[in-house]
Amino acid sequence: MHSRPSSLLPICLLACLSTGTALGQTTTDAQRESYVIQARQGALENSISGLQTLYHQTSDVRVRADLIALLVRAGRHEEALAVCSWCLTENYSNSELANLAGAARSAGKYEQALELFRTLTYRDPSNADGWLGQALVHTDMGNYTLADISLQQYNQVAGTTTAGLEARGYLASVTSNAMQELDARQALLEQNPGNTGELHALYRLAVGLGASAAARDIMQSNPDAFSESDRLWLTYYEGVTDVRLGIHTDQPSRVSSGLAQLNSVLRAGDAPQELVTVAEYDKVVALAQLRRFSEAEALAVRLKNQHGQLPSYVDRARAHALNGMGRPSEAIELYENLIRQSPSQARNPDDPLNEGLFYSYADAQRFRDADRLLKDWIASEPEQRLDFTRTVRIENPNYQKVLLLEVLLDSWRGRTDEASERLASYQAQAPADPYLWLMKGNIERNRGWPRKAEASYQQAAPLLPPDRQEAAHHGVLLSRLQRGQWKGTTTEIAREIALAPTKPSISRDDMAREWRELRAPQLSSSFARSEGQGSGTQASKEWRYEVLLEGPRNDSGSRPFAQRIGQFGEFEEENLYASYNVAGYEWNLYPATVTLAAGHGSQLNEDFLAMAELRYAASDHITATVGVELNTPDTPLRALRDGVNADRYRGELAYRHDERGSGAIGVMATDFEDSNLRQSVYGYWNQTLYHLDRWQINAEVQGSASRNDEVEASYFNPKRDASLAGVLSVNYEIPLDYRQSFIEPSDDSFKE
Repeated sequence: MHSRPSSLLPICLLACLSTGTALGQTTTDAQRESYVIQARQGALENSISGLQTLYHQTSDVRVRADLIALLVRAGRHEEALAVCSWCLTENYSNSELANLAGAARSAGKYEQALELFRTLTYRDPSNADGWLGQALVHTDMGNYTLADISLQQYNQVAGTTTAGLEARGYLASVTSNAMQELDARQALLEQNPGNTGELHALYRLAVGLGASAAARDIMQSNPDAFSESDRLWLTYYEGVTDVRLGIHTDQPSRVSSGLAQLNSVLRAGDAPQELVTVAEYDKVVALAQLRRFSEAEALAVRLKNQHGQLPSYVDRARAHALNGMGRPSEAIELYENLIRQSPSQARNPDDPLNEGLFYSYADAQRFRDADRLLKDWIASEPEQRLDFTRTVRIENPNYQKVLLLEVLLDSWRGRTDEASERLASYQAQAPADPYLWLMKGNIERNRGWPRKAEASYQQAAPLLPPDRQEAAHHGVLLSRLQRGQWKGTTTEIAREIALAPTKPSISRDDMAREWRELRAPQLSSSFARSEGQGSGTQASKEWRYEVLLEGPRNDSGSRPFAQRIGQFGEFEEENLYASYNVAGYEWNLYPATVTLAAGHGSQLNEDFLAMAELRYAASDHITATVGVELNTPDTPLRALRDGVNADRYRGELAYRHDERGSGAIGVMATDFEDSNLRQSVYGYWNQTLYHLDRWQINAEVQGSASRNDEVEASYFNPKRDASLAGVLSVNYEIPLDYRQSFIEPSDDSFKE
């Protein structure tokens, strides 16, 4: 609501009530004067009643003028307009016209008011009240150009007056011309520095313009005009301004400053409840933006329980917090509800709700819903749109955003080749776009190519503004961590994570999570049943289990481990058992990894065993491994029954094409204590044939051949043998929780 200036009325009323004759007064004049004097003394209603009776008796025009003036003074505007319903406009005096016009305006009868004010200026073009009244009525009616013309006419005949400045401020406020209103309010205060109403209006205007410093100057210069509550409200406005500008300009430090101001308001014991409520609403927004998701969600839940439905901007911040906490299903519900309430916000150019909903769908593994959302979104987005002047066509940022989200979705759904090809086509059009290089690095890292990813991140860094390069830097650190280059990298990562409270970011959170997961201890187990594996050292029907406990990695990426291996087999109705307890250490000597372990067997094999392995990663694709196992746990149970142990020596060259295909070739020698030397060659290839969303079809082909010495043995020991095997498996992933799932396999195999 805008306050409507009515400074015209007191002038007219004073003029009307002062009229009279000092000499030769009639009886009617004397009665009229007595009623006017009574009104001045406070008996307004008695005066109006007396004048009404007198006017009905005499129809005197002076009585009518005073009666109209007193009715207007009493706020009885409709009665004032009805005093002489049969009178024509030209029958009224100037004072009556001014009073009746003001009454018509107050009663919302703008056309009648405008006609009366126009009659005034028609009679006398220098009548300031007529021009001022027309300006006010035109403003009420939305005729802003005519209002401005009337004000110019008023200024020509009356000069700069308080009433004119108030009217100018009124016009500026309803047309949202803040600067013009500011000029008018300042001029009013210069004329009357003690006008508290204008002082408060100027203060509110400064706050509305985001000029918190100016508002605080006004408050400090006029301390007696403002209460402690006003000061708390100003602190709140300053805090909200910092939060919103910090979000818009991506400055977490400014958001933190705004949050501190909101907290100072909330700590004040005498803050009004209304202020406390809105400050807590905005605190949710600030906490979510600073990625303090748990605090934001806890506060939002309390506010919802306390006040019921939250404002939409708070629900939006809560949805962001829920998704950041790994609760995408709850975030989806909020985003979908917000879009139903305000469909236009789904495609807001500055911050579309569709983007948050897309990431929540993806995190919940609802890829089909995410795909449908992007298709509907891009269908409603033109490639170009008008700029804020509505005269120049520019690239539509939402259209570009959807194209990149489609690349991400393809990658997440398992269509990585399609994602890489589409991204390459975009880079051909914009080779210097740093965000395309960042996306390329992310996709390469997800595909298991950390060295290529690092090169892409390094390509992006110089193309980014200096204060926006942290995403590229974090990508480089994660790439080095992924490929095993822990030394030095972990120190930098720890330093970056320490900045999280003051410089929160998605990339920093992702880096902290991945580092935490890579360092964490792990427990894994496997169980296998075999029946004649050809060139392998086992030949009877056997069961085998392994339990591996890996300790936490240190800053160099090295870790201890402990392992339990157990075997059980049946041969000639005899149960055979062997087990091994092993402890070891894995040294990360990037690009090499050295593993040493030692242990002891039990049951059929009660001897000491030791293992050593050297693995060298030459690139993202090639890895070479050599190893030796003294008293290998793969010694056949029947050999152990006969008191024969074995040592194994092996070398392997592995090739990893991408996340879909990898394989290896290797040679192996197993030296049995009965003088048998088994020499083997082997190879295998794993290939993902199909991957879309939760479904995956994988194939594996294995081939091997071996040669044994001619030694009598109860274990499987042909002079030569060869085998070929294949496995086709279908896997379906069942999400259990955020980043947790169960994979249900189904496979079929052949062996020759």
